[in-house]
Order: sequence, then structure tokens, then C-alpha cells
Amino acid sequence: MQADTYANSIIIFSLGVALSVVGLIWVRQKVHIDSLMENHEVGGYMLSVVGTMYAVLLGLVVVDAMARFQEARSIVEAEANSLADVFVLSRRFPPEKQKKIEHLCLDYVTEVTQVEWPMMDSANKSFKARKLVFDLIHEVMDFEPVTESQKAIYPMAVQSVTNLWDNRRARTNISDNGMPIEEWVVLVLGAAVCSVFSYFFGLRNLKAQIIMTALCSTLIALNLFLVLMFGYPFSGDMKIRPDALVVDKLIFERLLGINNDYQM
Repeated sequence: MQADTYANSIIIFSLGVALSVVGLIWVRQKVHIDSLMENHEVGGYMLSVVGTMYAVLLGLVVVDAMARFQEARSIVEAEANSLADVFVLSRRFPPEKQKKIEHLCLDYVTEVTQVEWPMMDSANKSFKARKLVFDLIHEVMDFEPVTESQKAIYPMAVQSVTNLWDNRRARTNISDNGMPIEEWVVLVLGAAVCSVFSYFFGLRNLKAQIIMTALCSTLIALNLFLVLMFGYPFSGDMKIRPDALVVDKLIFERLLGINNDYQM
């Protein structure tokens, strides 16, 4: 079961909020309110320290996850741009070489968008797509420019195809390496500590304390939700879509005379 879907994450974090409230009710049934009120003076200072430390940690993790998501999106766009550059620059090559490069570009973008993208949900990659990149690099670098125009275009084509490989490798690395399990352990334990720490306080109005505990737990759960959804850019309901690569595919097919629904 994937946790980074809207339905599953809502269930998981709702259970967490419910458990925090159940724990509070259980403590209030077992411990007299006068005993809890004795902890207010010292507990207030301690809770401010614990809460601040966890808030800083959680905030940094949320920012890091969102930055990771934006970086992944930029990498996908750069990969699509590099592939389009290779396709366009190949039009200055001899017809036979041009045809090979153009069809390799189309085969690669088709494999990535239709096969590899769904595989990244489970942190896998297409070995066929990787082979197509190697074949494309070989075709570009195996060309010996003759005319002045080809000599001017060739370094740009080499740079574009190497950028394509670099961006592909960066994308698959992000897909393979999500949020470390150690980071999740610290975040979940920290959330539990903050929730349990609130049990050392007692209000005579139990209903008001339940509402406050639920609100605090909900705020923590919302931040953990952001970490979960942004921390895995290529899986779940909020994953990055291959829109830029799909546009490349449609344009390649159009230029090669293959029927598609793309409108110029």
C-alpha cells in the first residue's frame, strides 16, 4: 500500500490524531486532575523547549522536501529540453545519421513516458530507456563533422546529449532515494513525544483540553503530510507528471509525420 496517496495519508494521520485524543482521555481517567495541575509550572517551560525543538526540526524537513520536489521538476524540464535540442540539432547532420538520431529520441521519450514513469512509483527504472540513451550518445559522438555548419553544431549536440544523460541520472537518483527511514522515525517519535507531553497538563474542562490536543496533533499531522507528499516527487497522487517529455513526444511524432492529436 502506498502511503503517499491522498486517501491513505488522510487515514493514517487521522488515526494519529485520534490516538492522541484517546491517550489523553485514558490519562485523565487514570490520573487525578489535581496531580496533573501540579506539573503546570515546570511542565510549561519543558513543553516550550520540546515543542520549539520539534517545530524547528519539522519546519526544516518540510522546506527540504518542498525544495527536493521543485528540484525534481526542474530536472525533468531540463531533461526534456536537452532531448529536444538533440532532435533539432540533428537536422544539420547527414540524412542517414539524422534519421537514426531522431528515431532514437522518439523511442527514448516513448519508453520514458509510457513505461518508465509508472515504474518510478516503486523506485524502479527502465533499462531499455537507459540503453536508448547510450545508443543516442554513441550516434551523436560517432559523427565526424565535415562542413563548417556541422562543425559549429556538433559541440552543441554533444553538450545536449551529455546534459540529457546527466539529467536522466539525476531524475532516477531522486526516484531511487526517497526520505530516509531514520528521518521518518525521528519525525514520528518527535510527534509522539509532543503529544504525550501534553498529557502532563490538566484542565478542569476536559472537552476544551481534548479540542486543544486534537488541534495540536492535527497541525503536526498536516506538516507530516507535506513531508510525505513532497518527499517522494515521482510517486503517489502528487507526483511530477512527464508533461514536458510528452510535449517532446508529440512534437517529434508531428515532425516525423506520425499521426497524433497534437495541434500546432
